[in-house]
Amino acid sequence: MFETPHPDPLASSPSPASPGSLRWIAVAAGVALAAGVARHLLFRAVERNAFVTPTDETSTEIPVPWSSMPVRHTTFASGDRELHARFVPAARHDAPALMVCHGDNETLADWLPVQAMLAESGIASYVFDYSGYGRSSGRPSVRHLRQDAMIAYRQFLAAAPAASRRVVLGHSLGSGILLDVARHFAPQPDGYVIAAGFSSARRAAVQTGRVPAWAAWLLPDPWDNAARASRLERPLLVVHSRADAVFAHVHAERVAAAARHLHQLVMHDAMPHGAAIEPDHIAAFWLPIVRYVQELDTTPQHEIGARVEVVEAGGEYSQGRNSRENPHKNSDSMRVPGKQ
Repeated sequence: MFETPHPDPLASSPSPASPGSLRWIAVAAGVALAAGVARHLLFRAVERNAFVTPTDETSTEIPVPWSSMPVRHTTFASGDRELHARFVPAARHDAPALMVCHGDNETLADWLPVQAMLAESGIASYVFDYSGYGRSSGRPSVRHLRQDAMIAYRQFLAAAPAASRRVVLGHSLGSGILLDVARHFAPQPDGYVIAAGFSSARRAAVQTGRVPAWAAWLLPDPWDNAARASRLERPLLVVHSRADAVFAHVHAERVAAAARHLHQLVMHDAMPHGAAIEPDHIAAFWLPIVRYVQELDTTPQHEIGARVEVVEAGGEYSQGRNSRENPHKNSDSMRVPGKQ
C-alpha cells in the first residue's frame, strides 16, 4: 500500500496580497465609508428642512355649522411627545370609518370642513397632528412620524370599534407616512387611499427643489411609495389631479401601476394640490373617495399587470367602471357643510 502523501503546507498556502492590492482595498473601503457618511449627512440636512409645521395659531380654522353629533378632541402619547387628534362620529355607531394621515403645512384645523362633510355622508373620521404640527409637541422626523402613525392607528381602532369597515388615507406627505407603516397595521384596514401623493421621497425631493437631480442618488429613499404599494394586501384607491403643481400626475400613475390590488386610479382634470381641503374643491375631490369607503368590496378589482383604469373627473366625478352611470347620483350626500 502506498501512503497518501501529505500536502506541502508551504505550497498550498495562499500568496500574500501585494501592497498595491491592499491599497486598492483600503481606497475602496474609504470611498464606501465616505459615501455612506455623505448619504447620512445629506438625509439629515434634507430631513431638518423638509417639514413645514404650522401651529393652531398660524392655521385659519374655517367655521362649520355642526350638527348635534359630538366631536371628540383627544390627546395621546407618541414616545415622549403628546399628539392631538379629533374624532368625528357619524350618526350610526357602525358607520364606516376613515383615518387620515394629512399633508405637510396642515393641521387639524384644515381638516374640519372635510370631517364635517364625511359625517354628513355617513362616515366617521379620525385625523391627528404629527409631532410638531398644530398643538402636538416634539419635532418631526421620519422616525417620529413612523411612530406617530402606528400609535394613531391604534387610537383610531379604539375610537371606532364597531365600524363596518375601516379605511386609511394618506394625503400628500401623509402618503409616504402611511405606506411606510401600513404593513405593520394589525388588524389590517379594509382599504387604503393615496390622495395627491408621490411615488418616492427621492423623486419628490428633486421635483420640489430640495435636492438637485445630480445628488439624488446620494439621498436615501425612506418613503418609496410605489414599491410599498406593490406589497399592500388590501384594495388601493389612488386620487390625483393632472393640474397638481407640487407632485406631477406621473407620481400617481407610478403608484397605481405598481399596486398589487388597485381599486382605481382617479385623475381629476383641473384641481390644485390642496384640493382635498380647499372648500371650493372638497365636494368634487372627495366624491370618489366617499363612494369607495361606502361601497368598498374587499375583493381586489385589479392585480399586478392589469390595465390601469383612469377616471377623468373635472367638476363632477364620472364613474370609472361604468361611465354611463349618472354622475350626479348621490350628489346630495356630498354637500360641504356651510356651502350651498
